[in-house]
Amino acid sequence: MSEKEKKSGRHINRRNFLKGVAATGAISAVAAAHSAYAEQSVNQSQSAAKSWRDKPDPIDESLISDGGTYDIVVVGAGNSGLFCARVAAMKGASVAVIENQAENGYARGAGGDVGTVNSQYMLDQGAPRIDESDFLREYARRCVIRHNPRRISYFVKNSGKIFDWVIKDMSKEWLAQNCHGMSCPPRPDVLLEVSGWKFWFGTAIFRTMGMNNSSGGVQGWQGLLKLHQEKAMADGAKWFYEHHAEICDLEGSGAVTGVVAKRADGKYVRFKARKGVALCAGDFSGNREMVRDILDELRHLAEAQGDANLVTASGNTRPIVRDGSGIKLGIWAGGHIEIGPRTNMGDGDPGTGAWYLQLDGNGERFCDEAAGTMLCHPTGSVIVTLYDSNWKKALGMQPPRHMGPDTSGADFQTRLSHLDNLKPGPISKSQQGFRGGGQGGLPSVSGTTCCANTIEELLDYMDCYKGETRKKALAEITRYNQMCEKGVDEDFGKDPRILKVTSLKEPLFYATIATYTGRSMRGGINAGMCVTTGLDTDAEGRVLNSEFKPIKGLYAAGNNAGGRYVVVYQSPFAGISNGMAMTDGYLLGEKLAAM
Repeated sequence: MSEKEKKSGRHINRRNFLKGVAATGAISAVAAAHSAYAEQSVNQSQSAAKSWRDKPDPIDESLISDGGTYDIVVVGAGNSGLFCARVAAMKGASVAVIENQAENGYARGAGGDVGTVNSQYMLDQGAPRIDESDFLREYARRCVIRHNPRRISYFVKNSGKIFDWVIKDMSKEWLAQNCHGMSCPPRPDVLLEVSGWKFWFGTAIFRTMGMNNSSGGVQGWQGLLKLHQEKAMADGAKWFYEHHAEICDLEGSGAVTGVVAKRADGKYVRFKARKGVALCAGDFSGNREMVRDILDELRHLAEAQGDANLVTASGNTRPIVRDGSGIKLGIWAGGHIEIGPRTNMGDGDPGTGAWYLQLDGNGERFCDEAAGTMLCHPTGSVIVTLYDSNWKKALGMQPPRHMGPDTSGADFQTRLSHLDNLKPGPISKSQQGFRGGGQGGLPSVSGTTCCANTIEELLDYMDCYKGETRKKALAEITRYNQMCEKGVDEDFGKDPRILKVTSLKEPLFYATIATYTGRSMRGGINAGMCVTTGLDTDAEGRVLNSEFKPIKGLYAAGNNAGGRYVVVYQSPFAGISNGMAMTDGYLLGEKLAAM
């Protein structure tokens, strides 16, 4: 047996195989072999998942003190939980918030981009009004109709109004200093349909992520969340910091009646809920075991490379502890993970490709670059992105999507200037810092960049194409330029408008070279920025049991709730994850308070 087979578990028990041969002959032996492999795979999966899926042993009742009885117990207070508590308290409900973080350094939510539909703020910034029906159709198409349509409808119809309520007490001066509409007012040349995928303007960007500025005033999205927390507490909501929710209390009927939490000193406290427990504890990207068990695509990628252990937790979890607590509480109370395909905020968002010409390790073009691809290349091979001095024109035409250019923000000027000091010549140590991708360069382009005065010189400087592959790369570039001239991509169907601005004709010519590692955007096979897979819930936020019926007293919002992003993370505009969490939390708090 090879080491690769040992690591992946892809071997057949020899005794079972021979037993099958003796009983039924060669054909039955093959069937038995497949059966043995399938059974072993299931057993291995169950074994790997056992430590988190199995309900923990009961906590000794003598160790649990009484934390009080409330209408609503909210587990976690990020973007969804904070607004759930805020609205419920505002509507007169008594609320306990169980927060794992310490009060000092408490991060109330991740990110500073908030995407919503038709907020008055964004309309005033110059964003065109979004046709709600068009948006719903596009979202259904992106999710291959595997999402929860009513949940998304709630988002579309309510998110804009909720965002306007969130910022209503902030002065025009504060908003001008802390917030702006992404890429608003829109440039006339921006494309809002790319390779058939539609995009809209709906993202408010909070420039500063800090909680306080030098004058002591609130600043950025975190500061705004802090204000809403203070208002929730003024309305009677209570925050219990450094309390980790351990288990939900269940009645004999299966109804959830509260939560037992563990304090920083190791002592247990029971919080009872008259109306319901709201799971808003964030995603599980920091929990390697859950990532490997739940996110099928990541596990399959690792298995294809011969070792399921290649899946890792995301390193992007601090200061928020993304340990999957809310998901685990829901599972142990009788819920289940949404059916899927299951998603994370990594690669593959439709319509978010590189735009510019890309060649593989053989010097061949392999996709419509504007649409993007999840195609795996040979490990260790290169992916080269090629563009000329007109690259800024194409950049300004890109839609306001996740990680896309914000043409009205300082980010755009950073992107425009990121190659200013790059001189023609081969890649050197001094040029290792010229990297695309992220907020500093070209969206969906990463690697080390060099430039030249001619295409032939550029190929020499790149030093990754030799002999026949160099000839092939040059031929592909020539063919691409011819198709750009004709306005027809005869190979992959790229949008003619994008062809027009991505030909390689005007020096300087640039190449950004990346090595394909078989890993995700953050260096390992991991969940990326966060996991957007949650518990199976209905549109009202009720967690569903194995019969797809609501578990009485148990609710979920934000990244603890499913039905929002299916197949891959979707960004018809940037910041939709934050916008949806905010909307989920607000609506859930309102519903629970009214019960």
